[in-house]
Amino acid sequence: MFRQVVAHRWAEGTTDEDRERFREAMDGLRAIPELAALRYGDDAAHFAGNHDFVAVLDFPDLAAARRYVEAEPHRRFVAEHARRVVDARIVVQHDWADGGPSGLHHVKIPVGDVGRSRDWYVRVLGFREEVEFHEDGVLRGVGLHHRDADLRVALRGDPGRARALAGFDCLCLAVGTRDDLDVLLGRVRAAGAETTEPRPGHRGWAADVVDPDGYLVRVHTLL
Repeated sequence: MFRQVVAHRWAEGTTDEDRERFREAMDGLRAIPELAALRYGDDAAHFAGNHDFVAVLDFPDLAAARRYVEAEPHRRFVAEHARRVVDARIVVQHDWADGGPSGLHHVKIPVGDVGRSRDWYVRVLGFREEVEFHEDGVLRGVGLHHRDADLRVALRGDPGRARALAGFDCLCLAVGTRDDLDVLLGRVRAAGAETTEPRPGHRGWAADVVDPDGYLVRVHTLL
């Protein structure tokens, strides 16, 4: 199977009637034979609440998805309704096998102080908090989301394991080019974080950002 999760925000001035017509027109796309299933809602997105409208489309395979995009009803839908939306993007697009993994859900990191680490990952790396986990009224963990990277990180209070991982780098973030890496390093240094200098990595450049527990968040260029 092949899945697309598409999302957008409504353009300024879009009315409730416009949105209803958009939904009705999209429902009409179910008639395209290549589309196996269509459902809606923020609950279908990886990161609920980041978009006004989310649709999940399932196809038998990638070839069917391509035929769907080229089908006349879909072309007409785009031509008539594209002006109603902004920030339209494909949130997820992948092949998956029933019963097998379909992607990365989140990375969990043990930390010595949940509140301190949460504040650092939000302030320095641009994550946003999605959820808190409490046990016996005590904050034990948080779930963070980085919208631009489409990445979730969970921070779990576990001082012993946090100390054991100091100096290790099991989380590696991606940026495009060396210029992008330099910009990111400049920004995190301005936020008070310690970093290493860029060095040649595998097919690009890499540098480390040191979190409050001494854990290394590696940043690697794609080019």
